[in-house]
Amino acid sequence: MAPNQPAKQKSFWSDVQLSGYLKNESAYRYRAPRSITKIRNVAYINAKYPYSPHLKFNFSGWAYYDMAYNLFDYDTIAARFERNSSEPLAFLVTLPKEKDASGAAIRELYADMYLGNLDLRLGKQFVVWGVLEGVRITDEINPMDFRELILPDLLDYRIPLWMAKLDYYRPEASYQFLWIPDIRFHKPAPPGSEWELLQEVPGTRYPQSFNYKNSEFGYKVNTNLWDTELAFSYFYTWDDFPVIFRHSLLDQSIDPQFFPTYTRLSMYGATFVKQLSSYILKGELAYVTGKYFAVANADENHDGWLDKNGEFKRDHIRWGLGMDFNWQGADISPSIVQWIIFNYDPVIIQDQFDTGINLFVRKEYPDSSTIFSLLAIYLVNLEEVYLKPKWTFRITDHFQIGAGVDMFFGRSSRLGVSGVLDSLGNVVVPEQRAQFIGNFHNNDRVFLEFKYSF
Repeated sequence: MAPNQPAKQKSFWSDVQLSGYLKNESAYRYRAPRSITKIRNVAYINAKYPYSPHLKFNFSGWAYYDMAYNLFDYDTIAARFERNSSEPLAFLVTLPKEKDASGAAIRELYADMYLGNLDLRLGKQFVVWGVLEGVRITDEINPMDFRELILPDLLDYRIPLWMAKLDYYRPEASYQFLWIPDIRFHKPAPPGSEWELLQEVPGTRYPQSFNYKNSEFGYKVNTNLWDTELAFSYFYTWDDFPVIFRHSLLDQSIDPQFFPTYTRLSMYGATFVKQLSSYILKGELAYVTGKYFAVANADENHDGWLDKNGEFKRDHIRWGLGMDFNWQGADISPSIVQWIIFNYDPVIIQDQFDTGINLFVRKEYPDSSTIFSLLAIYLVNLEEVYLKPKWTFRITDHFQIGAGVDMFFGRSSRLGVSGVLDSLGNVVVPEQRAQFIGNFHNNDRVFLEFKYSF
C-alpha cells in the first residue's frame, strides 16, 4: 500500500457471522388411514454481529412450507373422521380446520451487553432452566408449541419471548434476573390436525401482554458447594394452561357454563449436578403454589351442582432424578419424574402421585459415520409410552440424513361424559380420564430428514 493511500473501509457485512440450515422433514403414517402426512421444507438462518467487545447482536429466524397439503387430501392427513368415528358426522363437519402448511417467524432477536461482571441480554430469546434434558420441572420459562405434540427438537417446540435477562457474576455465585413482559401461553396444535388435542375454549380470558402488572419475574442463584453444582430459583409466572372453571349440574340436564381463565403460579426451584466417578447425577425439585386441578364429580353439599366451579386449588411438588453414564460406547441418560399433590381429594382427576420414566440413549459408530439415538417416555399412571428410535447418517461435514419411527401406546381421553341415574335415582358419573400420549395411538409414523448445514 502506498504511504498516502487511505485504508480500505471495512464493510458492515464482513463482520456478520452467518450460519443456518436447509431441511426437509417427511413423514408417513402407517396406521389407517395411511398417508404421507408431512413434506415440510424448512430454511433457518442465524446472524451474529459483534459490534464491539461490549455489544453483540443476534438474530435467528425460520420459514417453512409443507407440500403434503398440495399433494394429499387434507381430511386424510388429519384423520379426524376416523379418529372420531363415534361422533355424529354433522358435529365433525362443523368443527374448525386449520392447515399448518406454511409459516415464518423470528426465533431470536436480542442484544448482548457485557459490562464487567454484568451481562445483559435484551430482546426475543430462550432461557433454559433445569438440568434434566427434555424434562420441565424448574424449566418453565418459555411456553411450548404443540404443533407436532412433543416430537420436534427441544428448542423447536419452545416459544421465544421478549424479555430482559441480567446475569451478575461474583466469586462465590452467579445471579440471574428475568423480567418478561411478553405474556404468551402454550400453543395447541392447529384445529383439525392429526395432533389436535386441547383447543382454546371460547370466552377464554387472556391477561394483557406488555402490562407491568401482568409481567413474569424470575430469579436464580448458581453456586458450587461440596463439588456439586447447585441452583436455587423463584419464578412468578402464569400457568401456561387455562383453568376451565365451569358452572355445571352433575346430571347434565342443562348445558354447563365455562369460564376459562389463566391464573398465577409461584414456583420455588432447586437443581443439582454431581460427578460420581464415571457417573453424573442430576436432580430437580420445584414447589408450586396456586395451581388448580380439575375434578370429575364433587358435590359435598348435595345441591346437584359441581363444587368450586370444577377446580380445586392445591400446592404440589415436582421432582426429578437422572443420571448420565457411558456403557459399551453408548451415552445413556435415564430419569424419573413425579408430581405430588398436597391436601389431595379423590375427586381430583389427576392422581396424587403422577410418575414418569424417561430414557435417552445415544451411540456413535465412527466407522460408518452413523449415530443411533433412542428416546423413550413412559407415563406410569396413564399407562402410556412414546418411543422414538432414530438413525442419523453423516454424508459430509455439512449434509446428513436422518430416519426413524414415532410410536405411541395408550388409551384416549374420556372427559365430559354425561352422568346417568342409577336404580336408586343417584347420579353416577362414568370414569373420567385425561390422557396425553395415548390420544395419538393411531398416529405411529416413519420419518425421513435431509439436512444441509452451512
